[in-house]
Amino acid sequence: MGRKKIQISRILDQRNRQVTFTKRKFGLMKKAYELSVLCDCEIALIIFNSTNRLFQYASTDMDKVLLKYTEYSEPHESRTNSDILEVAAGGRPPGPPRCPQGPRSSSPSPQTLKRKGLGLESHELELEEGPEPPGDKGRRLGEGVDLALARPRFYVSRW
Repeated sequence: MGRKKIQISRILDQRNRQVTFTKRKFGLMKKAYELSVLCDCEIALIIFNSTNRLFQYASTDMDKVLLKYTEYSEPHESRTNSDILEVAAGGRPPGPPRCPQGPRSSSPSPQTLKRKGLGLESHELELEEGPEPPGDKGRRLGEGVDLALARPRFYVSRW
């Protein structure tokens, strides 16, 4: 017998919400692993929970994937929660996603990445030395996570 479909909305009970977060986080990371192996692709997954604790998964080296991301300037697939809800509600067919045109908004400088603990070495910073451009506030990753504005967290261990 199949499981009952649940309504996707915020779980009100804090304990149930935490249990669900832990289980689904593991499931999401497992799916990311499977996708990376089956389809030979690089994946970087960044999650901040409701208390701003960071969880991350990378199929290879997180620093290299993030650097590749910041340097990528071609049109690309980009989806948000709103896009998923719109397709689910029948407002838009599940065809091609929105693709931002042209180069992405300004990328965080190597200095910003270093401050955020994203692992650039000092010799890499010297290559790009100079002041950050005015108004460079970083770029958004997914749903409202702004690396340049987020509180920096530094972790020694990697998965």
